[in-house]
Amino acid sequence: MRLGIFIPTFLRDYDRVQSALWIRALQMIEPLREAGCEVHLNNPFRRYDAAVYHRGMRRGSRRFVRFLRAIARRVYWDTCVDYFDPHEAADAEQVACAREIARHVDGVCVTTEGIARSARRFNSNVFVMPDPIDCDHFRPRTAQPDLDAPVFGWSGVACKAKFLAPYAEFLDGRTIIVSEARPDLPFSYEFHRWRYRTFPADLMRCGAAFLPRTLESTYTANNSSFKALAYAALGIPVIANRLPSYELLARDFGAMAFLEDHGDDPDATLHALRGQDPDPGAVRTAYDRRTWAPRLAAWFSGEAA
Repeated sequence: MRLGIFIPTFLRDYDRVQSALWIRALQMIEPLREAGCEVHLNNPFRRYDAAVYHRGMRRGSRRFVRFLRAIARRVYWDTCVDYFDPHEAADAEQVACAREIARHVDGVCVTTEGIARSARRFNSNVFVMPDPIDCDHFRPRTAQPDLDAPVFGWSGVACKAKFLAPYAEFLDGRTIIVSEARPDLPFSYEFHRWRYRTFPADLMRCGAAFLPRTLESTYTANNSSFKALAYAALGIPVIANRLPSYELLARDFGAMAFLEDHGDDPDATLHALRGQDPDPGAVRTAYDRRTWAPRLAAWFSGEAA
C-alpha cells in the first residue's frame, strides 16, 4: 500500500514540531514501512492508496483534505484533541472545521475512546490508537525506584504545569520539570529543557512521576496517556489523577496510584505506590509503536473498517 502522511509543517526535527506530530506521524514512518507500507511524507505529487492528514483543524486544513481526495483513494484524519465540541482549547472555527473534515474523510483516527465517541457523531469509521512509544528510545532502567525519598518528575508544556501549584509544599526542593520553558511555580525545582534526545535520561533521574490534572472539560478528560506512558515505559512509578487514558494505562502498568483514591493527599498516594511492581514489560508491549503500526496499516487499507 502506498501511504501519504501529511503534517502542517515542513519541519522534521522532533524538538521543533508539536508533540502530536512526532508521536503520531513522524515516529510511525519507520514501523509502517516495516509493516509493508510505501510511506511518503508531505509529497503531494504522487498518487496514494491512502493519505492521512494530521492535526490541522482550520479552514486551510479543510481545503487541504479536499485536495487529498484528488490524489488518494482513501483519505483519513488523525486528531489527538476532541475538537468536535467547544471547550477552552477549541474555538468556533476549529469545531466547525473538525466536524466538516470528519464528515468528508473515510475515517478518523483518535487517541482515546472519549474522543472516539465524539467523532462517531460525524463519521462511523473511527480507529482508536493511543499515543505509541518508541521502545528503542525509551529504554527502562534495571534499578528499583527510590520511593522512600523520591525525586518527583513532571514533563509537558510549561503552561500546563499550573496543576502542580496546589502541591507546592509536597514538591518543594525535590522535583524535576522537563519542559520547553521554565514555568512560574510557587516552589523550587530543577529545570531541564525538553529535548527529544535527552528526554528519557532526564526522566530517569526521577523516582516517581507526579502528574495531577483536572477533568473539568472534554479537553482535559480526553487527554492522551503519553505524559504518564513516557514514565511507565521506563519503569518509573506514577502518581496521577484518574484520566480515562491513565486508567487504561494502569491495566498494563502496576505501579500507578491515583490521588482521588487517597483524598487528594499526595503523601498517602505515594505510600500506596510502595510495594507495587514497576515492571514495564506489559505496558511497553501494549503501547509499542511496532505493536500499533500493523493495526494502523490494516485500517488505512480498509481491512479494519
